[in-house]
Amino acid sequence: MSDIETYKMAVAAIEKENLKAGSPEYAVACIVRAWLDYRPEEAAERVLAEGKSIADCYKYTCQKAAEIHRTMHGSPCVGVSADTMLEWILGYYGYAKGEAQTLIEGGLMMAVYQAMARSWTPYGMETEKAQPAAGGERKAKTATFDADLEDLL
Repeated sequence: MSDIETYKMAVAAIEKENLKAGSPEYAVACIVRAWLDYRPEEAAERVLAEGKSIADCYKYTCQKAAEIHRTMHGSPCVGVSADTMLEWILGYYGYAKGEAQTLIEGGLMMAVYQAMARSWTPYGMETEKAQPAAGGERKAKTATFDADLEDLL
């Protein structure tokens, strides 16, 4: 099977879980999808591994948070950094801690942040699609504002 087919199967497997937008599981799926887009040749095989799912990945990260909670002597919550959460997600998919850190520091964290940034658009602001439509050419959109500053005061 080609890398493209494996990638498409991994994307379909994530989408097949029908996660509710805004749920914690959906947030994990978005991170896994960013990883899949960043390193499809590595991530696709791991996402498709027997017994792996986004729901179970989320449960795994909850278990990791519970371990921290137990060691905090009665603290009512757990706060971890984004890179720690990403490390846990990669750990679920079989990466050793050092391997995960290398991948995160090598650009995966930036890819996740960029993917998240593309999903948020300020109200009323038009955005370009990440890629042009098939057969079409991407046209640069530029916002212009023609007004005299004195008119605004």
